[in-house]
Amino acid sequence: MNATTRYTLASLILLFGLGFFVATPGAVLPFWRAEFGILGEMAAFFNLQLLGLLLGVGLATRLRRRHPVVPLSAAVLAAAYLAMGLAPSFAWVVAAAGVGGVAQGVLNVHANGLVGELHPRTRVLMLNRVNAAFGVGAVVAPLWLTWLPWRLGFVLAALGWLAAAGMAWGAPEVRERVGRLSLGLLRRALPLLGAVGLYVAVEASISAWSGTYLTELGYPVRLAGALLAGYWLLLTASRLGLARWVAADPLGRLYRLTLASLAVLLALAWPPLAPLFPLVAVFYGPIFGTSFAALQGRFGQELTAGMFYAAAVGGTLGPALFAALPGPRWIPLGFVVLGALLLLALRRAREV
Repeated sequence: MNATTRYTLASLILLFGLGFFVATPGAVLPFWRAEFGILGEMAAFFNLQLLGLLLGVGLATRLRRRHPVVPLSAAVLAAAYLAMGLAPSFAWVVAAAGVGGVAQGVLNVHANGLVGELHPRTRVLMLNRVNAAFGVGAVVAPLWLTWLPWRLGFVLAALGWLAAAGMAWGAPEVRERVGRLSLGLLRRALPLLGAVGLYVAVEASISAWSGTYLTELGYPVRLAGALLAGYWLLLTASRLGLARWVAADPLGRLYRLTLASLAVLLALAWPPLAPLFPLVAVFYGPIFGTSFAALQGRFGQELTAGMFYAAAVGGTLGPALFAALPGPRWIPLGFVVLGALLLLALRRAREV
């Protein structure tokens, strides 16, 4: 196996693991509640994980040497999973979430960045393909951690992270740099960074609030859950299925897909069509990988970190804003507003 194949495969495995990591809390929360008697304490879990994530992203942009940073970060996540699996109290779980968040931030930047550098001519295609692994990890985590005894599931996941660390051993240092980081460079990148933040905002808002909207309309809770799983599966399938088509004109085709998505979002306001919300994933799947490729190619590795800051803000503020709506029937309007803002941001990004 040559170095390019090995490190591409390593990045794919790391992104699968990151998807698994993101989906872990939702999968095991019922078990944690039964074991530790917690609920409000989850706020500390998520806040510490987010703080660690932001710190890790910042560190990744300042550390140009991927070795030993990347394999060590994978090993840290192995230790975090082991600590959570063997935790005698929930305080251990919270501490592991913070430490794991730092490793998550480092790997988010470097696993994506490495693929972009290994495949400069097919950057958009390859980044969308490996990011599909993130979605697969997010789908596998709830099955893995609910079908197995949850503590055993964590210990086995830790072994998987150790294997990923071995695959990533010796990863090459960051090569690409497009000029010096400056205010002018940041200003040019802002529309694309804004598009990423808005994309994550609408993606996370649909994930968080579509079930509430459907149950308000009288649809069964189980149907809402099944449709949400379908939403994540379609996001993954879209990244794979549309990757080559989007690569021919990355930002232009993202713009067209987002324009088409508005038709689905508008249709959700009519109750009989509300269960069609997973279809919006078909149009949104390629946005993240394609945006990363565009940022890396135009502005260099330093500004790709901005994507993860923008994603953190969008993923937090987007769903939170829906709590201010007058009632659940207004939820589709919120989706449409975010989708329209995303369209405007992509239009501006095409012009820069």
